[in-house]
Amino acid sequence: PGIGLSRMGPSPSRIVGDTEVFSTPATSPTGGATPRASKSAVAAVAPGLLAFGKYHPRSPLPTPGYKGNLSDAQQAALESLRTRMVELGLEQAVAAAVIVPAEDEDGLLLRFLRARQFDVAKAAELLRADLEWRAELRVPELATQSEAEVLGCDPAIFAHYLPGWYESVDLEGRVAQWQKWGDLRVDEVLQHTTHDRLLRHHVWQQEQLLRRQAENARQQHVWLAQCVTVVDAKHWHPGLASRAAMAFLRDIAGLDQLHYPERMGMIITINAPYTLSACYAIISTWLDPVTRAKVQIISGERYWRPLLEATFAPDQIPREYGGTAAVELRDLSARAKYEPH
Repeated sequence: PGIGLSRMGPSPSRIVGDTEVFSTPATSPTGGATPRASKSAVAAVAPGLLAFGKYHPRSPLPTPGYKGNLSDAQQAALESLRTRMVELGLEQAVAAAVIVPAEDEDGLLLRFLRARQFDVAKAAELLRADLEWRAELRVPELATQSEAEVLGCDPAIFAHYLPGWYESVDLEGRVAQWQKWGDLRVDEVLQHTTHDRLLRHHVWQQEQLLRRQAENARQQHVWLAQCVTVVDAKHWHPGLASRAAMAFLRDIAGLDQLHYPERMGMIITINAPYTLSACYAIISTWLDPVTRAKVQIISGERYWRPLLEATFAPDQIPREYGGTAAVELRDLSARAKYEPH
């Protein structure tokens, strides 16, 4: 089945396949809905893997709207969403979606609330639609597949046209990914795979990052809900903004906003040519205001190098960007065996 972009929005609650994700609420003897006790189901699904109850010492969180810093109205919204979750029969699905110990049930629910400005009805619908999407796409199963299985081609092909490094960690303990989007050539990649598989691969990548995030949280004994992305835009030019490329960028932006809300901690775009600003003016319309505020686009090295050094330890920065990490992203002038010569 396809990744279901047309189903990312609201749709009627129902049982998906043979997975009872959206069960009918329990009923009282008189026939009325009786919400079950609103206890977290996380411990039942993953015993012993409980969130640690604190943020990383360097983290700017908690800020308003995050655990530990909720107004009375926000706390009430959290409890209302939890009640709605129980009424919809989503407890087990939510528990399965929580990336423990990086976050707990409250952390997940608050992400959906922040994404909808603490509008409980909208947050509940976003949550319900996301859990239905996860069930239809079988995200847990997808996350266990190999990269080759997801892409349907040699991963080296994807890595050639979008070089990246996904093992970095910033000073707050957040997983970081470094990508050379300046050489993104979607049209060439689509000669070896499909648009749908590229979207599945994006979901696969997000799930791998979150699992690494959970391991970081386990080692550091902190909550870690967000990730960081560093984008090298060197060599980007308008000719790369093909219809296929823009469709790919639009769709992954949609996936992230609807299914990974409030996961983005920061995007740092370096070596940005002037022409990228015009393209970003279009891309930014696909992003919500909160997400746009987390994007930094920087041109000159004298400006981005201090920012990288303030965000990462030297051994978490690739050598080509001034750090000491012995990782080599592809030379943009290199050709591969599957490229025409």
